Amino acid sequence: MSETGQSTPHADPAPPTGGCPFGPGGRDFNPFASPDYADLYAQLETARNESPVFFSEQFRMWIVTRYDDALKILKDAERFSSSTRPIIMASFPDEVRAVLERTHTFSAPNLGFDGQPAHDRLRGPVAKYFSAKAMNRRAPRIGEIVAEVHANIPAGSPVDLVESFARPVANRVVIDLAGLPLEDHDRIMRYHEAVNAFFFGKPPLDRQLGYARDVRELETYLAGVIEEQRIAPREGLISYLLGLMDKGEAHYSTAELISLISFDIIAAGIRPAGYVIVNLCRALLRDPRHWEGLRADPDLFDSAFNESLRHSGMALGVFRQATTDVEVAGVPVPRGAVLWVLVASANHDDSRFPDPEVFDPHRPNLAGGLHFSQGLHYCLGAYLARTVARAGLDVLMRHHPGLRLVPDQAVTYEPSINVMVPAGLLVHL
Repeated sequence: MSETGQSTPHADPAPPTGGCPFGPGGRDFNPFASPDYADLYAQLETARNESPVFFSEQFRMWIVTRYDDALKILKDAERFSSSTRPIIMASFPDEVRAVLERTHTFSAPNLGFDGQPAHDRLRGPVAKYFSAKAMNRRAPRIGEIVAEVHANIPAGSPVDLVESFARPVANRVVIDLAGLPLEDHDRIMRYHEAVNAFFFGKPPLDRQLGYARDVRELETYLAGVIEEQRIAPREGLISYLLGLMDKGEAHYSTAELISLISFDIIAAGIRPAGYVIVNLCRALLRDPRHWEGLRADPDLFDSAFNESLRHSGMALGVFRQATTDVEVAGVPVPRGAVLWVLVASANHDDSRFPDPEVFDPHRPNLAGGLHFSQGLHYCLGAYLARTVARAGLDVLMRHHPGLRLVPDQAVTYEPSINVMVPAGLLVHL
């Protein structure tokens, strides 16, 4: 459940200023140069040291790389707006855009893309559902789902931790949490693929129109579910919000409810919920002493979880649009310009995190990591992600204490424009 709006927007370029270590107009800056992101952090370190704010002609946006600058932007929703959907829409062909413009996902007020005054009205009721206290109450149910998925892991070794465990856990947890029927799993995942492709992926041109139609079909499906649950409530977010609306304690239009479930839950919630399990296991198993240390002292979980996301979080960054002429680290950025705030770089800024390439769960300032963003759009699903990761790790450590990575494997990543999600991770049980 993210509020970061992580699709790559496109805007008219602003004139570049100053020197840049990546050549004129930042032409050589490319975090996707290697399919396994092998040189990503070296590029980010160069940027932080030599040109922490620069304009990239390739991406047509301003790149922000240092922690302090990123934090200021994320906390300043007035001057740096997350309302980038019109810019995203401009990148699609006319026939695709014509379909998407008629969807609530791309037009209704939304947590991820709208500021005040709509944001607080939309977020308040949902935030209670995803609070730490609420996730503690849901932890037993999440544990049941994790155990059911684990029981179906195929026999033999090696096993793909993504395909056999993390991904089905995330799918089922989020579907269950939303209050959608589990028997609709395959249908929902088809819709998820479509919405996710527009906001986080790289949809091929020949599939975009089909994906756009799937988004409309998803919304028809959700409208039906909402009407059914008005009459016959069930456990889950949809009925929870409808109940608050009946009592006058929440105010959503049907379009806003559909947009919320479509983007904030189905698109932005499923992959992160699975990623946190894979990311944490990979970090711990790279040096088995970390795995054994956490097994011996489960109280280290929160620190290990935070450090795994600081060290190798899911998102490269978040996108913001300047609502006025501003300066970032002394660099003038014009009104209307799009900024790519590279959280992955900020979390490796050695002025904030010494020896940033080292995975160290004992760091003293891990609460300052920006992987869940900051300010108005702090990630709605932070406590859910923590709860899912804890449940997943608990099952793996109890049943597979000797879990280890398959050595020398080439980890591939899902095609994306702003997230780094492993497509698979082989482990020996």
